[in-house]
Amino acid sequence: MDFERWKLFLLVSEMGSLSKAAVILNRPQPVISRHINALEAQCGCSLFYRTGRGVALTEVGEAILPRVRAMVEEAAQIMLDIKGQAGVPVGRVSVGLLPSLRIAAEFAAEAARLFPGVELHLTEATGGQLAEQVATGRVDLAFVLREPGTVGPSEEALLRLPLCLAGPAGDGLASRDTVPFRDLAELPLVMAKPPNPLRMLVEHHARRQDVPLRFATQADTLMMQKALVGAGMGWTVTSRMAVRQEVGNGELVAANIADPALELLLVLVRSNQRPATLAIRKIARLLSDLVRRLPDTDGEDAPPAYLPVAA
Repeated sequence: MDFERWKLFLLVSEMGSLSKAAVILNRPQPVISRHINALEAQCGCSLFYRTGRGVALTEVGEAILPRVRAMVEEAAQIMLDIKGQAGVPVGRVSVGLLPSLRIAAEFAAEAARLFPGVELHLTEATGGQLAEQVATGRVDLAFVLREPGTVGPSEEALLRLPLCLAGPAGDGLASRDTVPFRDLAELPLVMAKPPNPLRMLVEHHARRQDVPLRFATQADTLMMQKALVGAGMGWTVTSRMAVRQEVGNGELVAANIADPALELLLVLVRSNQRPATLAIRKIARLLSDLVRRLPDTDGEDAPPAYLPVAA
């Protein structure tokens, strides 16, 4: 079967016009007409009605349209699989990024340079949302936050993220180098509602040390949390990574939490709902290498926003 002609059949049926299909393909309309006529001759029936305003599928054309679409898509996937097994990464890879991990532009540029046959789809969400999306297969790869000791065997811990108490510019408490965990008692905290890995970690240590916590506002997005803190509505416990830019700009201040020092792990997770294609594996390695370099590329931060994971 001539798959190129069947692909043309799909395009013409979508456009409803031979001339529009010719414009999209940058080919003369008579050439498009000849291919459609040849396809109809091969089938022994008409697939399109010709009208003064274009073309419309006949009953036969309507009946076979879903099967033709499935056949063409399967043929395209077979070619991608063949190329993948031949060592050429091709196909679509979806990646979930955290709002605080500002690597999208550098990552997309590097992926386009190294793997031109890979089509990237980037999405941004909270760690909890990304964990759900990667578990259900809506994204192939995602960054999530894990407590130390909870990383799964198929997950890759990339960085340690120190936690801090962040407050508005000029705040005396958050302007210190460190703040003992017990000083969080009764502070109006602006954090996400449970189940949130960071919130659950803070509450866990509060119970262990008998430190009463008070949550003034529950804001699920990092952007809202920082806006509320900057407006003087309270403090937040978050990673140094999450407020790195605002602290550098003087919009917020942040003190590392001590006694105990708290941290989360930045983890790369791959969905098990789809085979690990060569494209997915290559993109995962690129993401891993890029993120592991952050302690060196952003080494001017004091104190550091990123720490390497012990070997």
